[in-house]
Amino acid sequence: MPTALTLFKANTTLSDNWLQSFDARAVAVQGNLVITTPNMHFVPEFHHFDAEILQARADGRFGVIDCFQWPQAYDNTFCHAACIPRKEAFPSPHPLHWAWFTPTQNDLRSIPGNSFPVGTLASDKVDGLQSLFKLAEQRLREYRQAQPDRGQVIYGRLLSLRHAVARLKSHPLTFRDLLIFVTDAQRLFLDIYSYIDWVLIAQPLTTSGFRHAVRGDWMGAFVQSSDVCEKLFCAGVPVWYVCTSAYIPPNMKVVEPVLLTRPDHIILGMYAEGSKVCPFEVIYRGPGGHHRHVHVRRLYAGTTHLDPKADDPQPSSSSNSGPKGSSHGKAPSRQKSKAKHQPYSIEARPARPAQSGKSRDKWQDPDTPYLPPPNLHWEAAMKIAIKDQSRIHTPYVIDQGYRFPEPALLIGPKLPERLQTYLANWLASRALWVGRVDHDPPCTYPTPQLWRDFLGSVPSAQPQSHKADRKGLTATKKRKQVMRELFGDDLLESQGDVFSPDGVVEFRGEEISVGSLTNPSALLAQKVTWELFELGFRYELRDLDRHLAQREWKDDPAGREQLLHGVFPGDAGLVMWSEPFPSEHYGLWDNTLKGCLPYVENFRRLLCDWDGVPPLLMTPLTSDNFTDTKSWEVKRVAMAFYVQTFFDHFGRPPIVPHSLPMQS
Repeated sequence: MPTALTLFKANTTLSDNWLQSFDARAVAVQGNLVITTPNMHFVPEFHHFDAEILQARADGRFGVIDCFQWPQAYDNTFCHAACIPRKEAFPSPHPLHWAWFTPTQNDLRSIPGNSFPVGTLASDKVDGLQSLFKLAEQRLREYRQAQPDRGQVIYGRLLSLRHAVARLKSHPLTFRDLLIFVTDAQRLFLDIYSYIDWVLIAQPLTTSGFRHAVRGDWMGAFVQSSDVCEKLFCAGVPVWYVCTSAYIPPNMKVVEPVLLTRPDHIILGMYAEGSKVCPFEVIYRGPGGHHRHVHVRRLYAGTTHLDPKADDPQPSSSSNSGPKGSSHGKAPSRQKSKAKHQPYSIEARPARPAQSGKSRDKWQDPDTPYLPPPNLHWEAAMKIAIKDQSRIHTPYVIDQGYRFPEPALLIGPKLPERLQTYLANWLASRALWVGRVDHDPPCTYPTPQLWRDFLGSVPSAQPQSHKADRKGLTATKKRKQVMRELFGDDLLESQGDVFSPDGVVEFRGEEISVGSLTNPSALLAQKVTWELFELGFRYELRDLDRHLAQREWKDDPAGREQLLHGVFPGDAGLVMWSEPFPSEHYGLWDNTLKGCLPYVENFRRLLCDWDGVPPLLMTPLTSDNFTDTKSWEVKRVAMAFYVQTFFDHFGRPPIVPHSLPMQS
């Protein structure tokens, strides 16, 4: 097959200053295409016309069709992709080098007392990503000064970047998830950075009529329009013009024919753990162009529910940002990828009665020293809720399962050794489960019975021998099955055990002997159950809001997620698990009006988008009208409205926050 070396004659005496956009500083041949560039010394291989799959590779990036790694076809909507910084131009210690670092297993900081392979990103790597966020924040300020009427879309990307960094700092993750979330954050940064470069630097030069020096630190783009080629050439953007030989100008000047530069440095292999290949889901299949640009920018965890065989899938733009209905489960991929775990389905729930012989009244707390004091507003809302079954919206659209174990279930066992097992199983696995509910929830949440089966699973004293009796084998098999239904491939292959009877478990930085859990202190039990009340409320609120405010999630997913996170203090979104246990009320229940106002106002704004919102909640709260009386009235009405709405859609009582445990 002919190459540019045989088809074109070099003229190295030509000066770059003499070249026009239709001339060739370099020219190469790819199949029946001729690719020329008026301002670069090389011609990259063009990946565009074939229907390739968009799928994260072993390094969490998308291979040669990733516009953040390799030049792609110019698109009018994503023209700023031509200004994406090139990795080679920013080696360490340049501040931008953090946009391309790839984490290793050594960057996963394990959690003490936890037997699952989860952890958080090493602090120095978090600091590196945080520096990218600060740089993007500074550039956005510059952008808004130059373009005061624009910037809302890019601000949404900045909010997503802030949450991505906070998640890597605070959320328990498997290494597989950590890898993809790091590259999510890096793509967000590069998208913000390149957009501002395009608007403030490149775009104004495209219509200047003058030729500007090429910016070799920009990614550049392939174009099939001579007009676009001219504009990018004038702006100093690296550009490669693609056409067939029939459309080569007869008077085209050629400085140097070259062979194609191939992306040999880009990783194409699939992610693997040891010898086991665990590929990421396919999120798009198709040729290059607009749709590929769209999907490469989607946050990866938010698009895996789509069928990769669809011609034009339309995923949500943020992780789990759309409402989750019973008929909208994640479509299976044709890849042999990590399966979504589906604990007992709603239709197949076991009908085993409660241990006491009758069902517990879940509308009020049982009398036990192991639960924290109730919050008076929430307690009143639970009492006045109308529990008429005719109010329930059926068939159920929202999963009725429990995002976390019911606090009363966790401390329900009467036998000391049984209570020890429940607490140890939860404390040993909570980091993994918190992370899963936040960013990779199961298709169906566990029922109370499945939580009992898991929490009550007793670790094997030693591996089963070949002579083990049938009962022992059955118990081990059941334990493994329950564990796999909850944790899937993240389960350690150790007879299904999650803790050692002689070991320790961890809770918010405190190591706790498993042996001491046969008679735990009331304070420890109240802290653990207080956290469960908080987590249950946060994620039930999230799922209910995604259902009731579907339009808001569709129109502005980043803004809606930011509003939801604004109901709670801190930068970690809804997650809480590793920070020190609070010593005083905060957020919605801050002891001062000034302290609780922003959280109450965000909660009010969130509820205002639901049907049937009480008129009292329609008035914005400000420092001028937020008095003690107003605070009491708004909280009373808001809590009652939430509890009633939850029951109407879930068919059961909600998990609601409680007061902090008494410290003495």
